[in-house]
Amino acid sequence: MYVSCLQTNPQQNIAQNVEFILTQIRAAKDNGSDVIVLPEMFTFMGNEFQRKETKSALNEGYFSKIQALAKELKIYIVAGSHSENVENNSEKVYNTSVTYATHGEIVSVYRKIHLFNLKDAQGNKLYCESDVFFEGKDSSTYNINLNGEVWSAFTIICYDLRFPEIIRNQNKNIDILFVPAAFTWQTGKDHWEVLLRARAIENQCYVVACNQTGFYSDNQKRNYGNSMVVDPWGNIVSRLGEESGILTALLSKEKIVESRQRLPALIDRKLR
Repeated sequence: MYVSCLQTNPQQNIAQNVEFILTQIRAAKDNGSDVIVLPEMFTFMGNEFQRKETKSALNEGYFSKIQALAKELKIYIVAGSHSENVENNSEKVYNTSVTYATHGEIVSVYRKIHLFNLKDAQGNKLYCESDVFFEGKDSSTYNINLNGEVWSAFTIICYDLRFPEIIRNQNKNIDILFVPAAFTWQTGKDHWEVLLRARAIENQCYVVACNQTGFYSDNQKRNYGNSMVVDPWGNIVSRLGEESGILTALLSKEKIVESRQRLPALIDRKLR
């Protein structure tokens, strides 16, 4: 199975950001990708209050554009994340990742559970997602069915990466962990690769991490890029730098089986 990550640097013009994403999805499909992954907040980065204003309900707005393209191209799309409207609430939204299958059907809706709330030493807010986002409550695995193979998948978003229990608490082993993100440059240079490889090793699964990159908010803030695919043994299969681009890798079920036979850690795990 070929998987592609679209590493982007969305700016102030939302329509242009989305058009670029749609063009890149088509390019990845033309290059043979079966599953395409978008970064967190793929439509617009800005600040958290501006992101809220781009909101739409599921099956509407920018969600529907991605859904329609999945159906047209007959591919799976892990639609990074986008602000989801909460009915009867104008104050907050969800940070939501939707996965669409080859007929445009929704196979997963994940709302970010761990919100990034950063404060200084005096407790003053520096960056608090909880000001505009509700935290999600539920998470579950889902299946990707391609070429006669069934892959068990799970999606988390960015800051969730630091909380491995969200993955280990699922009721089945997963084959692929998708990580759409807008991981910052400051923490990314020290933690991004380490965390991704750790999640792959401890779950003996592929990790497909699609990050935003570059400067935004009038060059005041910066994301780390370095989208990558990590195999079940913790090796980096493919990686971008900090440029915008398409990262493609081949995933193999045999690699998962080999890793779990070589070191049966999942079988040896004790739950107590």
